[in-house]
Amino acid sequence: MTWHTNDGMMLRMSPFSRSLMNRKDINYRSPGFYDPEHRSPKTNGIIVAIFCVLLGGAFWISLTDTLDKQQRQHCEQGWQAACEALK
Repeated sequence: MTWHTNDGMMLRMSPFSRSLMNRKDINYRSPGFYDPEHRSPKTNGIIVAIFCVLLGGAFWISLTDTLDKQQRQHCEQGWQAACEALK
């Protein structure tokens, strides 16, 4: 049996840290965890597309809401162009 650097590091680690470093545990994740390496390319594409649509939608909603609030504030300050744009 040979002594490796990893073995010395493992002795100084807490039991919890040692359990995280165990190679066997890394490959056996919980069954509900998304694992892109073991999914089909079609599934990965669908998940990426859904993520992009949700992220784009959130960006669009936040941008339009911010600009609408800005126009309302400008209208309240007396900017005529802002009041006309709100109509």
